[in-house]
Amino acid sequence: MQTKDVIELTGLDRETIRFYEKKGIISKPARTDSGYRKYNEETISQINFTKMAKEAGFTLSEIKKLLNLKESGVNCKTGRDIALEKMEEVDERMKSLRKMKKVLSKFVDECEASGGTGLKRKCHLSFDVKR
Repeated sequence: MQTKDVIELTGLDRETIRFYEKKGIISKPARTDSGYRKYNEETISQINFTKMAKEAGFTLSEIKKLLNLKESGVNCKTGRDIALEKMEEVDERMKSLRKMKKVLSKFVDECEASGGTGLKRKCHLSFDVKR
């Protein structure tokens, strides 16, 4: 199949497909005599896996490793352990984001503490508000 077919089937643009090829996320396609790329079904599978893995929070570097593991036929325990590790990372990020939101909320609350007059005063530009 040609690049336009891959674009239609995956929703990716031409630049992303070539980027994935350059980074080794998808296999290098065969070429026609005139130099056009000819992709196979494995490319679609690799792209779909990549899209799902990105949604799960994996980086392209991690996805490349996952694809290599998938091709080597690792057992489900290995895959599960990788997913559990990513879940722990997500939990840590969520904790961090909650802390950020708490600090930002306190800053906003401090600005709005006196209603309209509080918003007109000179901004204190400090996140060291009363806790």
